[in-house]
Amino acid sequence: MKKASRNQRIAAIHMGKKSLNLDDDTYRDMLEQVTGKRSAKDMTDDDLVKVIQHLDQLGFSKRNFGEKPKVKLSKEALMSKIEAHLAENKLHWNYAKGIAKQMFQKEALEFCTENQLWRIVAALEYKKKRDHETRRVSGQTT
Repeated sequence: MKKASRNQRIAAIHMGKKSLNLDDDTYRDMLEQVTGKRSAKDMTDDDLVKVIQHLDQLGFSKRNFGEKPKVKLSKEALMSKIEAHLAENKLHWNYAKGIAKQMFQKEALEFCTENQLWRIVAALEYKKKRDHETRRVSGQTT
């Protein structure tokens, strides 16, 4: 089994926060209680594992986060690109599956062609740009 990356662990922690309906203050208090740090980005890999184990004890299962689909080698680079976008935006694999279903009527990413996977990458990049613009505009209004 492939070792989870730092971004995957942080994304799993944020999924746990959302799944357990923790408000920001409660979430940061829990992080501080478990690791002595109030932000996941400041934690070591060992700290991240401790937080995930603590979230498991509270009832969150990281299995709900989803796993990278197994595809042939020619599609692997595109899947890694999709995975990076999902982790960066703290999105579940089901988000990408939903794009595949909506755009191409495919039930799973494994069934998409390389061209369709490229279009999913483009959709994720567009979402990132749109979210960035929304944050920038909302931050300017007073």
